[in-house]
Amino acid sequence: MERAAPPEELDGHLEGVAAIMESHFRYEERQQLTVLESLDLAAESSDVLGPL
Repeated sequence: MERAAPPEELDGHLEGVAAIMESHFRYEERQQLTVLESLDLAAESSDVLGPL
């Protein structure tokens, strides 16, 4: 038995997954920035870590 959703339904699901992933990555970035900002570096953070 072959089952396939119409392209519009698949697009909706993919957009939902993309939104969840983007939200998760933003959360992870905020968590990492908190840690990175607490580092006591002997150089400018952008020189060591690149653009944040």
